[in-house]
Amino acid sequence: MTKIMLTIGGSDPFSGGGIQTDLKTFNNYHTFGLSVLTSIVTLVDNTLEIHPVPKEVFVAQLRSVEDVSFSGIKIGLIANPEFIPLIQKFLLSHSNVPLVLDPVLAFKEGDSTIETDLLAGIRNKLAPLATLVTPNLVEAETLSGREINSLDEMKNVAIQLRDEYKTAVLLKGGNRLIGESATDLLALPDEKIVKHYQAPKISTRTINGAGCSLSAAVLAGLVTDTMESAVDLAKKYVYKSIQRGVKVTEKFGSVYFDNLSE
Repeated sequence: MTKIMLTIGGSDPFSGGGIQTDLKTFNNYHTFGLSVLTSIVTLVDNTLEIHPVPKEVFVAQLRSVEDVSFSGIKIGLIANPEFIPLIQKFLLSHSNVPLVLDPVLAFKEGDSTIETDLLAGIRNKLAPLATLVTPNLVEAETLSGREINSLDEMKNVAIQLRDEYKTAVLLKGGNRLIGESATDLLALPDEKIVKHYQAPKISTRTINGAGCSLSAAVLAGLVTDTMESAVDLAKKYVYKSIQRGVKVTEKFGSVYFDNLSE
C-alpha cells in the first residue's frame, strides 16, 4: 500500500523550496504527499514577502486531513506563531509516525516579536516532538544563540541542539564553511558519535530548495529505513537534484530530480 506523507509549510512560486519540492520529493520516493499551507511566498523586485494564510483557513486545512492515516509528517515554514499550538495539537494526535522539523526561519526586518514567538514555539512545543530537526547553519545559530565558523563549532551546536531537544539533529553545512567539501552532521540522541556527511561543493546556482528536499527525502526514507540509512540516501538524492537542477531565471535555479533517468 502506498504510504501517505504530510507536509505543513509555505508555497514557493519557483517550485524549488516549500511544499512544491516536498511533494515532488515524496513522489520520487514513491510515497503520496498531502499538504497544508501556512503561507504564500512572493519575490517581486528582489523583495521576499511571506504572506501567512488566514488563521481560520489554516485551521480548516488541518481539520480537512485530521482523519488521514499518515506514515510521516514534515513541518517547514510556519510564518505565524499563532499556528504553533494548532500544529502541536495536530501532531499529538498523530504521534505514532516520524516527524521531521525543518525550522525555516525567514523574518522581515523589524519583525522581532514574531521572530521571538516563533523561536519560542519551535523550541518548546515542536522540537521536543520531532524525530529529526534539520536546521541549516543560520537557523542553527539562531536556535542555539552561538556562531558557527568552523567544523568544530558546527559539531558543538549539533550536540547542543540534540541534547536540548532530545532528538536527532541533522545540521546542514552547505557551502559557507571554508574548504572544498560541503559537510552535514548527524547527531543521534542515543549515540555519542556525530556522523559526518561530506561531498564536493558544486559550483552552480540550481540550489533553491536543496534544504527542503533533503528534509522531505529523509522523512520519506524513514518509512522503511533507519535514520542513518535514510540520511545516506537523501544526501545522494539531493546531490543529484542539485546537479540536474533547472535554471529558472538568469540569477538562480531550483533543484530537480529526473527519476525517469534512473
